Amino acid sequence: MKFRYKAKKGPEEIVEGVIEAASQANAVSKIRELGMFPMTISEDSGSARSVPKAAQSQKKKIQPMKTVTAVRGGGKVSKKHIYLFTKKLKVLLKSQEPILKSLYFLEAQVSNREFKKVLKAIIESVRDGSTFSDSLAQFPQYFDSLFVSIIRAGEASGKLDYAMEQIAGYMDEERKLTQKVISSLAYPAVMITVGFASIVFIITFVVPKLTSLFEDLGDKLPFVTKVLLSVSGFCSKYWVIMFGVFFVIAIFLFYTRKTPWQKKGVGEIKKRLPVVKDIIYNQSLCRLAGGLSILLSSGVSLLDSIRISIPLVTDSAAQNELKMACQQIVEGAGLEESLRKNCTFLPDMFIRMVAVGEASGRLDEILTEIAKGYAEEVETATKVVTSLIEPLAILIVGGILGFIVIAVLLPIFEMSLFVQ
Repeated sequence: MKFRYKAKKGPEEIVEGVIEAASQANAVSKIRELGMFPMTISEDSGSARSVPKAAQSQKKKIQPMKTVTAVRGGGKVSKKHIYLFTKKLKVLLKSQEPILKSLYFLEAQVSNREFKKVLKAIIESVRDGSTFSDSLAQFPQYFDSLFVSIIRAGEASGKLDYAMEQIAGYMDEERKLTQKVISSLAYPAVMITVGFASIVFIITFVVPKLTSLFEDLGDKLPFVTKVLLSVSGFCSKYWVIMFGVFFVIAIFLFYTRKTPWQKKGVGEIKKRLPVVKDIIYNQSLCRLAGGLSILLSSGVSLLDSIRISIPLVTDSAAQNELKMACQQIVEGAGLEESLRKNCTFLPDMFIRMVAVGEASGRLDEILTEIAKGYAEEVETATKVVTSLIEPLAILIVGGILGFIVIAVLLPIFEMSLFVQ
């Protein structure tokens, strides 16, 4: 079979030509043997040029990469869109479809307007001579450094389909873990929301209608009833203001959710919640181990893998510790020594397993097993939290409703006794 290709030869040169090979993967290998880096490759209908002529074809200077303007309304493109794009592209590349043709096909299938603009920009960049990884790197809000680095490693090894498979698998595992956590907490969240909404409704709109029953008792009302009537009177009088303040605060917190001060505040709260902090901690370790594993198996160097995986850890102090470990590795220290001296957030077993994996040459496999172990711990801890939240929520909501019932019925009982 003959394949028409475009490849880089030097920092400022690209070469185009036709090469004979048994398959597209074999063609990529042959192009790399010629000292060139393949960018695009597709079947040729009928060119008679030989490999030497292709290698000596006229060189062209690479046009400067066009700067792609960031697409507005980025929040409309969810992780689900990125996951589906990755999964479909993996299937197309596995079927030996050229990258540009695959991107055109996916762009036609996308219904989300913002993501369609992103894909059009990526296609234009690839068509103009940029690599797929460089084109993705222009949209860091959608494709993070982990995603781009794995693609770049896949391009360098000529195994872009394998790289896409690795990314799709990682994203699928992370998505499943997140869905398990959300589904486990969904029922308690709905129950608490409905319960407190019912309490607010009763106090604000129902109890005020009963105040006329207790007017004759005056100061003889029980203490609990006086408290209930005071709270009810305040809520019924100022409920519009209270709702407005709550709404404004909610909108403000939503639009400032990515600001450093709110991230730091939420992080501090999470650190102090008894069981939640363990879930978040184990989830960070799971993401770190999984990210390192997929990067190493894709051919990325150990040092670069650690640097790229730093954002996967949510705690800023832990990120600084990983950066210090990277610096020590650059200075010549071993991996185990650097992690043990700098990364206090890593458990001893994690570091020992990493050391064993490094010594045996199976670090990526060991990290995969570590990630699976922490994922199971997150799932187990989430079930424990759910089992604790449900009875606690029932107890709190039931206690408040019981207080309201007692506060309303107690003076009625006293009046009936007085009549008797």
